[in-house]
Amino acid sequence: MSEAIKPIEDNLEEINIFDQELMKCPHAFYKKLRDEAPVYQDPNTGIFQVSKHELICEAARNAKVFSNDFGALQRDGGSDVYPQEAAEIMEKDGYPAVNTMLTADPPRHTKYRSLVDKAFTPKRVSDMGPAIEEKTNFIIDQFIEDGKCEVATQLAQPLPIRVIAEALGASTDDYEFFRISSQAFTDQLSGTSTPEEHIEIAKKLVKFQQYFAERLDEKAKNPTDDILSDLATLEFEDENDVTRKMETPEQLSIIQQLLVAGNATTAHSITEAIKLLIENPDQMELVVNDHSLIPNMIEESLRLLTPTNNMWRIATEDTELGGVAIPAGSALLLRYGSGNRDEDLFENPDKFDVTRKNARRHVAFGQGIHVCLGMNLSRKEMYTAFPIILDRLKNMRFTEKNDFNYSPNVLLRGLDSLNIEFDKA
Repeated sequence: MSEAIKPIEDNLEEINIFDQELMKCPHAFYKKLRDEAPVYQDPNTGIFQVSKHELICEAARNAKVFSNDFGALQRDGGSDVYPQEAAEIMEKDGYPAVNTMLTADPPRHTKYRSLVDKAFTPKRVSDMGPAIEEKTNFIIDQFIEDGKCEVATQLAQPLPIRVIAEALGASTDDYEFFRISSQAFTDQLSGTSTPEEHIEIAKKLVKFQQYFAERLDEKAKNPTDDILSDLATLEFEDENDVTRKMETPEQLSIIQQLLVAGNATTAHSITEAIKLLIENPDQMELVVNDHSLIPNMIEESLRLLTPTNNMWRIATEDTELGGVAIPAGSALLLRYGSGNRDEDLFENPDKFDVTRKNARRHVAFGQGIHVCLGMNLSRKEMYTAFPIILDRLKNMRFTEKNDFNYSPNVLLRGLDSLNIEFDKA
């Protein structure tokens, strides 16, 4: 059940960093990197791997030298199989990709981020508490009489999708469409999609763009109190110091990031936390008996999973990191998942400890100016949902039908499914 972490015998230069089995369980590889080469240039791809917590933070905080302008890498996860037909589908029926927040640097990034940050003010997130409680109970009501559920699809995915859909001002009746769209974006980032899969992804992304372009047009004419209305009506000062409204491609880029950031990573984190609790009955007992430990339990789960396991950067100039020379134009993978198991910071780092004093020092939400936009909302959802989950689903346990498979993905990490049984409270 627990992920087996066996030492890797191969030399680093013999390891394929995009091997699908390695991506499913990368922890032994990460440890080898930390032990042997904390900043390591893979000889097969030329990509630099950054694996120590301190060095990851140093690079992530230096946006001037380590740029987030990696739009092409984000599109296909660093793969070289993106087909022309997929590009033609997007060009013919969709809207062009533009760099807004995740794939933009200051001052461009700052202008967009300052506008969207207003949608996630502490007060606005705090005010979502009752709605998150209501949605959590509604979702559990759908399966609680069965005494069992598949956590990912029946609990973990529906909650953040419904929350972000309502915050956007989109209809929660379109939940299934949002789920499919979000999965398409996740698949696009995987770095493992075939040409045929890229074509299907492009078709889904075009439908997503067309759907939200229509909603934005509606909100521009009849604005309400939601994020879509803000994007459709508010003016901002762009990187050229021109005050204007955003164009449709810019709006769609931001919505795409909100949907993925507000769904996939939180869903994976909820699923992983339940898995870790079931695997560690002593830790489950602690949080069941003392709900004040739930926030720290969630931070510890985030540390061990790190749903955004890696992130790209591009060196803008000749530089060095950890004593290693990095030429201008080089691609880097900041291995957040490795930094979160760094022995120099976290004692016994592979252990799940809900009382860990420094659990919150993890980098699961990134670092620096590109720290996750939806971080506060994600935490609010999990902090609010888990007391309800633990109170209503007693004695949670695995069913026999589990393979504990993590989909291979260059950037994201999470369980495909998790089947559990429970006693109805």
